[in-house]
Amino acid sequence: MAFHTRAILIWAQHAAEAPATPDAEAAREAAREELSKPVYHPRPNPLRLLWEWFVNQVTGARLLPAGLPQWVSVAIVLVAASLLVGVLVIVLSRYTRVRRRNRAHALFDSDARDSAALARDADAAAVAGDFVTAVVERFRAVIRSLDERGLLEDYPGMTAQEAASLASAALAGARLPDGTSLELTGPLHEAGDLFDAVRYGERPPSQEEDRWMRQLAALVESCVVPEQPAPAQEALV
Repeated sequence: MAFHTRAILIWAQHAAEAPATPDAEAAREAAREELSKPVYHPRPNPLRLLWEWFVNQVTGARLLPAGLPQWVSVAIVLVAASLLVGVLVIVLSRYTRVRRRNRAHALFDSDARDSAALARDADAAAVAGDFVTAVVERFRAVIRSLDERGLLEDYPGMTAQEAASLASAALAGARLPDGTSLELTGPLHEAGDLFDAVRYGERPPSQEEDRWMRQLAALVESCVVPEQPAPAQEALV
């Protein structure tokens, strides 16, 4: 009798320790919880999402005739997208080339020397027979001197031709101290052309061209510019 009682107690203990079998609803809930984990839901491909969005936009906008086979619609969309990408590439490449060319042909680059320092360096180069440096520094000195006089304002990336145009406008009506009128538009643009040819075209200037640039610099330095009329609003005050 004691043996049977002991067996019953052992069986009851094991039964209490054994896990209960879940019912159907608990099993479904456990399955849903397991399947909701991120490992079962990989992140979608961004390119695929973009493509699906693009196709939906084209289809929703009714840009394609109704009734076309799916492969025809896909082909048309692909061709249109390729053309659009090609146009963007061409526009961006041209814009980049223009910016690169302007930066490469900038008059001052990051040069912060004043006009006096530029003129001294031009003189020293001319004495040494380095007319390339003499011509380049002389033209820079001319433009920098006009900026220091408040007649023009240089800016990053400004080219020699842009500087010549600004200088021509700034010196319109200029005269020598004795009253002799000066016409500097042509010479300033010629000086800009010479700067570009020497600086970027690798054409060595002659001693005569260096002398001519020196004479132009002297004229610009000594000329008198008439005062600009005050703006209309200031004149009324």
